[in-house]
Amino acid sequence: MKPSLFAFVSFLGRVGAVLLPPPVPQPNIATLSLDSFKGGETRFNQFIDHSDPYLGTFSQRYWWDTTYWEGPGSPVLVFSPGEASADYYSGFLTNQTLVGLYAQAIGGAIILLEHRYWGESSPFSHLSTSNLTYLTLNDSVADLAHFARRVQLPFDDSGQSNAPNAPWILIGGSYSGNLAAWLNHLSPGTFWAYHASSAPVQAIRHFWQYFTPIWEGMPRNCSTDFQKITAHIDNVLEYGSDEEVKSLKEGFGMGDIKEKGDFASAVGFALAEWQYISITSTYHRFYQMCDTIQGVRPIDLDGWGTDLWFPSGPPTSPPTSRGVGLEKALINYSAWFKHEFLPGACSNYGYEEWAQPNSTGCYDSYNETSPFYTDYLVSNTFNRQWFWMLCNEPFFYWQTGAPAGQPSIMSRHVTPEYFERQCRLMFPDQGDAKSGLSSGKMAEDVNRLTSGWFVNTTRLIWTNGEFDPWRSGSVSSKYRPGGPQQSTVETPVYLIPGGRHCNDLDARSGERNQGVQRVQLESIARMVGWVNEFYDVKGGKGRGNGATPTLTGAV
Repeated sequence: MKPSLFAFVSFLGRVGAVLLPPPVPQPNIATLSLDSFKGGETRFNQFIDHSDPYLGTFSQRYWWDTTYWEGPGSPVLVFSPGEASADYYSGFLTNQTLVGLYAQAIGGAIILLEHRYWGESSPFSHLSTSNLTYLTLNDSVADLAHFARRVQLPFDDSGQSNAPNAPWILIGGSYSGNLAAWLNHLSPGTFWAYHASSAPVQAIRHFWQYFTPIWEGMPRNCSTDFQKITAHIDNVLEYGSDEEVKSLKEGFGMGDIKEKGDFASAVGFALAEWQYISITSTYHRFYQMCDTIQGVRPIDLDGWGTDLWFPSGPPTSPPTSRGVGLEKALINYSAWFKHEFLPGACSNYGYEEWAQPNSTGCYDSYNETSPFYTDYLVSNTFNRQWFWMLCNEPFFYWQTGAPAGQPSIMSRHVTPEYFERQCRLMFPDQGDAKSGLSSGKMAEDVNRLTSGWFVNTTRLIWTNGEFDPWRSGSVSSKYRPGGPQQSTVETPVYLIPGGRHCNDLDARSGERNQGVQRVQLESIARMVGWVNEFYDVKGGKGRGNGATPTLTGAV
């Protein structure tokens, strides 16, 4: 999710932007070829607008696998990566993911379904405001129900395996976890059971709470010093002379960024690195940043380890929980940002305008000719489609500075208005076509439709990570009125100690972390029970022997 609304980085490993949940982590295995599993790739004719079928259809891409399928009438599991092309997610067709472990336990087939408007599943090649009109929450939910009931499955043309004749199970993480919960609430009766991992179901405009789990989980000396750095930056931007502001920006390599909000958001959103830490991460970039701030890690100036530099001087004593103080922390952080974070941040988007390694062009949200405002292709590298949903539904999720009286590690110059100005530049009115924000819609409208934190679900498993920034928008949020949702038999809620974003979806995370393993094992047992309940109610023999697969990650 970077400094401005459009500074998104794709899941291919570039610098992370912070305005959206990161796409569901890809399985930590190579993308599978079609001959490496019992399945294939095909298409489904999906309605462009479910409220007006006469508008026509588009081709929605999906993959399928029947390695564990026990024949007609057996369960079908559907997984969608959500706001990303599905090309790199074929690993979810295997038992190296929780989806595959479910299929193995219940004798089910797996379908990987690409979301409308992403990859090769877009009704339009040109993503203008008018053409994006059909990328909505309602149509995305309806896609899932219509697909489950109407698809002619390549592995069963009898119809016995379509919903509701067979138990269909929807699994999602992050935004696609939202879809699982929202489908359960808005269109019950098609899918039988659901799993929602790290799902921020509450639309929030002033989402300063995003930074709370980061603040709580990061090393105490790092959070102490980062708060001091942030307060100093705000003070200089608000009260400093032109020369002081210029000097501050140049220290971060951002001397050509004119607007205060662009600079403040850029240097603060390095914190987004936190949400990309997984159970399998080693010495992650976020901790490298913290160690540099504390003066115990040098900056690698040449990238080869032969030109190492301690910006505030070599360490003379080990760090303490109090931090190193503003003076050293600012010197060290600005140097880390300039020499390690900034290079490639813009050039990695692939646009000629930002080809120079140290380009800062992608941070200039006031440049109306920026590719972020002018690239309308489905293959754009900053995820224009998702920003449409943020601005149109609108989900918002603007990660902002905390209100006065709250500790803040994000600049208070980063406000909802800062992002919403960009919405209007990115999606200008086009005749009668306009974004929801432009029409006056607010987050409250989304939450009235979906019930947000209080979405009513049945046979749905919730999982969240203790230190996932998106926990603050989930049912496990500390900010949910009345407290985090309590677990029940029909809606179990799991909070993974020390967990991050979608940790439970990777089977191998369970091998490395007992908390993840417990959640995975209990989720599988729960899903087996629910599937057998289906056959008890609907008739037929329960599928699967109920044995829990070994969490070895073996294909």
